Amino acid sequence: MNRILVIDDDIQVRESVSLSLESAGYTVMAAGSCQEGLQNHENFQASLIIMDVVAMEEREDEPTGPVSEQPSRIPIITLTGNIPASGGTMKGPHQLFQPICTLQKPFTVDELLQTVQRVLVH
Repeated sequence: MNRILVIDDDIQVRESVSLSLESAGYTVMAAGSCQEGLQNHENFQASLIIMDVVAMEEREDEPTGPVSEQPSRIPIITLTGNIPASGGTMKGPHQLFQPICTLQKPFTVDELLQTVQRVLVH
């Protein structure tokens, strides 16, 4: 079974995404910050991380826990209200993972589930 870690500081988005994924049969763990999500990841062992861009841009000097010591190949779907201009760089723990794609907010449940399915197949 695929496990998905959802990290978003907006509780409404976090709960909506989590409920949509759980309704589709995924096992979900939700976190309100990148640090919290990465700390919980060690026990949860996610197959996919869905993370708000704001969470990805947390200060680079903040500790991210044991996951930061072991580079991972866990794919990330980022969520954003604004698509950054091309060539821009984001700071933070995304460098530990393999960002795959970005979903522009607002998105539909169908768009979310299709994107998750596409990423997990790869």
